[in-house]
Amino acid sequence: MALLKKLLAFRDPRRAVRESLHRQAIERTRLDPLQSARAGSRELTRLVAEYLQSRGDTRPESMLCALGAVAGFASQVSARTNAFAHGMPERDLLSEDLHLLLFGMEYSLWGLVAGAARHNGCFNFPEPAEIWAHVGKSIGTDAFGVPRVPAQHAARELPADYLRALWPMLKPVIIRYCSNPAHWPIMASLAVQQALDLGQGRIDPEMAMRLALESALPMARLHADFS
Repeated sequence: MALLKKLLAFRDPRRAVRESLHRQAIERTRLDPLQSARAGSRELTRLVAEYLQSRGDTRPESMLCALGAVAGFASQVSARTNAFAHGMPERDLLSEDLHLLLFGMEYSLWGLVAGAARHNGCFNFPEPAEIWAHVGKSIGTDAFGVPRVPAQHAARELPADYLRALWPMLKPVIIRYCSNPAHWPIMASLAVQQALDLGQGRIDPEMAMRLALESALPMARLHADFS
């Protein structure tokens, strides 16, 4: 069998190269389980940028709002999946899991977005607890899911509108890169990081961070099925 493999590799050098690259990719993934999430985040950023550009929208605010919405909803889906996997009612695990995914983990949405904002020169960070409290109070009202930012920094559409259009398109991509739903929020949050970097020089980093969080956190609480 080993001899046969060598003969096949000799007959098709390109195959040998592909197999070698595949083995290297598997090894890198074993050593760095978030590598797939990082690669997937770049694809999410590209796809969302193409979607917005097809609609004539190249503003960084729209990119931040759209990817923020995806990151928030991905956190909710991940938390619900975890609750189901443990055979527990959603209410028992959902709140705690969401808090960890959004604020409490090493690769939480807050941590990744704040890191990018700091790198881009942000010194005053929006208070996540205040935004989260506002989200809870606004559920069921017209204020729910409306980012509280100045009019000049408002995205063209609301987070839920972007989510409705993008989630069915992006979900298969997310699954392809990360079969484990626990990594979905990380992938989407890394994409938000990239959106902050892409907006550098066009939008103040503090405002960029606020818009991303004001878009993400309500979508983490949105009851909807976009599958």
